[in-house]
Amino acid sequence: MLRFSLFGIPVTVQPWFWLTMALIGGGLRASNSTEIMLVAIFAVAGFISILIHELGHALMIRKYGLPTSITLIAFGGYASYPAGKLDRKQSFLVTIAGPGVQLALGILLIMLSGVIQIPEGSLFGPFLYYLIVVSIIWAVLNCLPIHPLDGGQMLAAILGPQKQRYVHLVGAIVAVVAGLAGYLYLQTILLPIFMAFFAWHNWQSFQTGSGISFPGTPPRR
Repeated sequence: MLRFSLFGIPVTVQPWFWLTMALIGGGLRASNSTEIMLVAIFAVAGFISILIHELGHALMIRKYGLPTSITLIAFGGYASYPAGKLDRKQSFLVTIAGPGVQLALGILLIMLSGVIQIPEGSLFGPFLYYLIVVSIIWAVLNCLPIHPLDGGQMLAAILGPQKQRYVHLVGAIVAVVAGLAGYLYLQTILLPIFMAFFAWHNWQSFQTGSGISFPGTPPRR
């Protein structure tokens, strides 16, 4: 387990994070040294991008005077803080800061890629490509209104504590649509599996009327 501090914020990276990054990066299909190297580069790019995402949450949390720490886990991470300390506006801003910073990173890298001269055959080329792809896709997916993704957390902050049941209904519907779109248009099975889990989770919560701890409850993915 990797532990360090960034801008005074404790960061923990669990082993499962690296394993899932390798899985997403095509580790099961890697059959030679070049492909294995590309999987490793993808994992490093994913680590940097997702860490910046969580750092966006954490820095905003600290702006409101709350203690925070970052944990990178399987398929993502979260920035923790004491529950019940933020109002709806603050909770929304904390949540949107993560994908906002990550998306800004992706856009900035796209702009820089047009002026940076990358030597042919350099490993920096695929690293930059993966960093852009992860930053853009991760930020966009996280903004889908599916609880517990950032989009679902933002919808919860917008609707308020009296309408949290509808957050789960919207999340279930959007998860089904996103899963079908991923399977039909992206020809991937990984995204539908995740979306199926989110759809089930949200539908069960909608049926039971389970509320969302509000506001200011981790995790922030």
